[in-house]
Amino acid sequence: MPFVIKTALTSDPDPAHNEQVTLLALALFDGLRVLHGYGPEERRLLEIAARLHDIGWSRAGASGKHHKLSCEMIQELAIPGLSGKDRLTCALVARYHNKSLPDASRHKLFASLNNGRRAVVEWLAGMLRVADGLDCNHAGPVRQLTCAVSSKAITIHIEFKGDCRMGLERAFQKQELLVRITGRTIEYRC
Repeated sequence: MPFVIKTALTSDPDPAHNEQVTLLALALFDGLRVLHGYGPEERRLLEIAARLHDIGWSRAGASGKHHKLSCEMIQELAIPGLSGKDRLTCALVARYHNKSLPDASRHKLFASLNNGRRAVVEWLAGMLRVADGLDCNHAGPVRQLTCAVSSKAITIHIEFKGDCRMGLERAFQKQELLVRITGRTIEYRC
């Protein structure tokens, strides 16, 4: 992971946001394990994607396509211990942290994956989207995050420092993928 951390520090214009989003995404992964059933390898892929999700800003300028550039940049990286398939998975998770949702009929790279790998991308991207939304103001307001899962809903308990409205609103706007993949509504409590 040192290579990934170094790359994030040198290419991401806001390392504190990067760190916060990574912690939140991993907390969601751990809290939703009962639903997704993934293990340490997928958690590692989420951590890599989360740490690198905003590196595209180093090339994007004001174009608004940093998520696509992050995808391209991750694919170009020779990340130690990561296979080409895993690198593509991380790249796509980062690509889908913002704007478009995964769609095999429109996105060739996503379509190139088998169904199992597509599901991994959707799960990890769904968690990353919510984590990124919770830190939308890049101020690190979330102190702790835990999840409670029922047959119909996921309740995300969040301890905020300060006002939580903006982060909750943005997380709600970005939760569609996670709602779809879990088949549950998401409730936020702070």
